[in-house]
Amino acid sequence: MKLADKVKALIDSGVAPILLQYEPVRFFSSAETILRSHLVVNSLELGTLTMREYRFVARRTKQGDHLVERHLLKLCREIPALLAENPSVTAVTVPAYARLLRDGFLAKTVLEILSFFPEVSPATLCIELSADILYEDMEEAAGRIAELRSIGVKVAISEVGDEFCPVFRLTATPFDYAFLDRYATDSLLGEGAERIAGSLVGFLHYIKVKVIAPRLEAEGQIAMAEAVGCDGYTVGALPMPEEVTADARYG
Repeated sequence: MKLADKVKALIDSGVAPILLQYEPVRFFSSAETILRSHLVVNSLELGTLTMREYRFVARRTKQGDHLVERHLLKLCREIPALLAENPSVTAVTVPAYARLLRDGFLAKTVLEILSFFPEVSPATLCIELSADILYEDMEEAAGRIAELRSIGVKVAISEVGDEFCPVFRLTATPFDYAFLDRYATDSLLGEGAERIAGSLVGFLHYIKVKVIAPRLEAEGQIAMAEAVGCDGYTVGALPMPEEVTADARYG
């Protein structure tokens, strides 16, 4: 089947080819809310693909560039309604691949898309980069991140604190939020909470970054996240798109 025929079949099926999921970040000492947004692709051939399934391929190909652009466009269309319904929301994250920083591509893309949506403040966008960036040329990456911040968008680093994460490289550039890696959040369930998560949170606070523990499963885990100094958390696994109601989406 030709690509055009596949696209037509997808549209005729009534299935929305691209959806956004929202994962609310709850803060312990603040009424503000951040939403992590996730792009979901529906395919007649492959079913529902979340970023977990497609990210490792997408971050190495041009298709990944297009997905990030589509994500930004779709989010900017939805942000006015999101904020109208949820005035406590201060920012919405968009995952992006470190290689998109090269040659200023990501900053140019964000600027261009924002030019189509003058009602969207740059401050409501937060570009979420994987901790993979810490293995890049940090001098260049720091300059590109500074370009993003000069636009007014926020920057987050995700998957911070695995066993081999070069955390001291985080001092090379200012950013706003850190989402902990599963290795760090799993430590909240055991005796290593203070040693692993606590020491990491202390360091991140020292460089003036807010720390979020994502997808915590148990009340004890949430309580320990607060005890070791995390600023916020998200709860459990993401729902599938058809399960996302207005209440669940926006917290």
